[in-house]
Amino acid sequence: MIYVEVNFCVAPRDRAAALDCLTKEAPVMRALSGNRGCRVLIDPTAEGAVTLLHQWDDLASLDAYRSGPLFAQVGGVLRPMMTGAPSTVVYEATPVG
Repeated sequence: MIYVEVNFCVAPRDRAAALDCLTKEAPVMRALSGNRGCRVLIDPTAEGAVTLLHQWDDLASLDAYRSGPLFAQVGGVLRPMMTGAPSTVVYEATPVG
């Protein structure tokens, strides 16, 4: 299982638009092959902070998303709102026990 955490900041006035974009696209992402879920989080103490968490069956599914039209479309909306570069961390879950 692959987990992805994307953190970015937007101007406080743009956060509602960023959340709207992610909320509308979340069901489309969840329907992609290999996607196991997606969550949008906001930091209540940092007005422009947004975190996107998503889960994938494998790296191939994640790579297909990253090279596909949804990633380009969402990025085209969000990137102009970002006040800096996003930070992305990819985790691979290993069963324990």
